[in-house]
Amino acid sequence: MKRVNILCIDTTSEFCSVSLFENQTLIENNNSKIERSHSKLLINLVDDILINNNLKINELAAFSISKGPGSYTGLRIGLSSIKGFCYALGKPLISINTLKVLAKSALEHINDKDSILCPMIDARRMEVYTKCYDYNLNEISSDKAIILEKDSFDKLKDKSVYFFGDGAQKFNDIINRENFIFLDNINPDSKFMGELSYDKFVNNQFEDLPSFEPNYIKDFYLIKKKGKWERS
Repeated sequence: MKRVNILCIDTTSEFCSVSLFENQTLIENNNSKIERSHSKLLINLVDDILINNNLKINELAAFSISKGPGSYTGLRIGLSSIKGFCYALGKPLISINTLKVLAKSALEHINDKDSILCPMIDARRMEVYTKCYDYNLNEISSDKAIILEKDSFDKLKDKSVYFFGDGAQKFNDIINRENFIFLDNINPDSKFMGELSYDKFVNNQFEDLPSFEPNYIKDFYLIKKKGKWERS
C-alpha cells in the first residue's frame, strides 16, 4: 500500500488540534486548550509534528480540515492557514463535517449498533448546531441550527439516542427520558479525522480551493446591545 501522509486540523472549538496520519493510522496528535490563540498555536503545532516525525511539509499528500459548524473565528483561522499551505505546496484540500468528527469520536463509548448519534455544538443561548447519524455514520438528518425545546427530538422517542458535544448539556437540562443518553467530554479532535480523510483522499474527493468556505450553517453578523457588539 502506498504511503500517504495526511495532516488533519480542527480549530472549531476552544481546542486547537493537529494530527498526522499515515494512511488511516494515527502517527501523532497535538492539542492545545488555550482559548483565542489558534492563530499563534496552529503553526507551532504543525511544526512540532513535522519535526517530531522527520517530515518536510512538502512530503504531505494532503491537508484535511474540520469544516464546521463551530467557532466562526476558529473556522476562519484554520481555513486561511490550510488554504495557504495548499496553495503554496500545490496540495489538495479535504474537508470533514465537524458534527461527523464528533460522532466518530463518540463511537468509542457506544456499543448499541441500533442507536442514533446526535452531536450538538453550542450556538449560544438555547440554540445548537446538530445532525443525526446512525451507528455506521450514515446521515439521518441534515445540518441544522435549532432552538432546543422538550419536544425537539420527539420523533426519536422510541430509539436509543446518544447526545454529546458542548451543546448537549442544554438539552439534558430540560429533558428526562430513559432512551436519551448524554455523553460528557466529547469534543472535536483531529485524531478522529484520519479514516474519514483517507477515504476522501483515495476517492479524489477534494475541495475547490478558491471557492471553498467553512460550514457556518447560518450567517454570522453582529448586533449592538447595551453599547457592546455581540455575535448573533
